[in-house]
Amino acid sequence: MSGPIVLITDFGLKDPYVGVMKGVIKTINPEAQIIDLTHNVRKFDINAAAVILLVSAKYFPRGSIFTCVVDPGVGSSRRAILIVTKNYYLVGPDNGCLSLLAEEDGVIGVYDISRSPYRLPRVSGTFHGRDVFAPIAAWLSRGLEPEQLGEPIDDYVKLDIRKPRITGNVIEGMIIYIDHFGNIMSNISGELIEKIGINLGDTLDVILGSRGFKCPYVRSFSNVPEGEVACYINSWGYFEIGINKSSAAEFLKVETGDRIKIYKYSPS
Repeated sequence: MSGPIVLITDFGLKDPYVGVMKGVIKTINPEAQIIDLTHNVRKFDINAAAVILLVSAKYFPRGSIFTCVVDPGVGSSRRAILIVTKNYYLVGPDNGCLSLLAEEDGVIGVYDISRSPYRLPRVSGTFHGRDVFAPIAAWLSRGLEPEQLGEPIDDYVKLDIRKPRITGNVIEGMIIYIDHFGNIMSNISGELIEKIGINLGDTLDVILGSRGFKCPYVRSFSNVPEGEVACYINSWGYFEIGINKSSAAEFLKVETGDRIKIYKYSPS
């Protein structure tokens, strides 16, 4: 037996879609363990799904089957794929939502499951979570090999997310995720922050889009007064901007994909 089946979707919980996926899984493998990572990914937000998978996977056991259904291209010519990495199985649409975790963990094999004989007998044009991804995940959890479930392929869609770069004492990156609280997460790691000599207690110059401001670099947003902006390393290990008990994203009017530059403030 493999690890648990971990579900991530943008379905929400108002409709029966998540429950039906679980019903399909349990019909195929009554012993399957199912974990809900989240079903509140912003609708159609492939990048957000990819980031959530990237930062969450290491907290799950080896062999976990991450099944991602954030799929605005359902019913089109996009492929359904299974990616086998060093530690996990990734099941979902070939739209980039699996790519960040796949590249981080190391790809062993990729399989096209679009016409797998282990799909449900009738496949709709609008609900591949039920008809393709859930049954493939379930059969994986029963011990079937990837080669039985799909055809090997050499490529898959990868998200084009620019890597951070350092120029002198400036780091340039991008906003990759905004959470429910409006905290703004960048792709700049804590290690890069240390590399340019920024320490707790420093004041940073931040350029976010076309807006520049100064921000204290602290351990947590709770280290600044209520309503004030703070810069810190979040629980995933990335540089983040938040406001104590408010939404930094709304206040600063930013979106994922916006560029960010940070450097240590030096008063003249």
